[in-house]
Amino acid sequence: MRVEWDESLSVGIGIIDDQHRKLIERVNAFSEATERMDSREIENTINYLTGYVIQHFGAEELIMIRNGHPAFKEHRDEHSWFVKQVYDVGRVIAARPMTRAEATALRDMLVRWIFRHIRVTDRAIGDTVNQEAFA
Repeated sequence: MRVEWDESLSVGIGIIDDQHRKLIERVNAFSEATERMDSREIENTINYLTGYVIQHFGAEELIMIRNGHPAFKEHRDEHSWFVKQVYDVGRVIAARPMTRAEATALRDMLVRWIFRHIRVTDRAIGDTVNQEAFA
């Protein structure tokens, strides 16, 4: 299961769109590792995601704060939920390799969450920033 970048994933803010492209690349790497059940690549991708999402979410949250995004708190809650999911998986793989079922379930959750979060929640950041730019 691959995620392909298309314009429906653009939020209209260059730095965020660039980071989303990189995030999608890593989710695709995770998906490929899951298909091969490559434990080392699964672990590497989860470790990468742990740091990356914190950096990316920080950038998004700063943009929201600077632009007075009205749904900041709810958006931040979604970020916190996602970080917790990645952290919990990191703890599992530190103790033992993931099973195929666990890896597949995680892959499916990542893909669903990314599509929904970017297309709905993150798109609202772009709307806020673009409204401010034309106000």
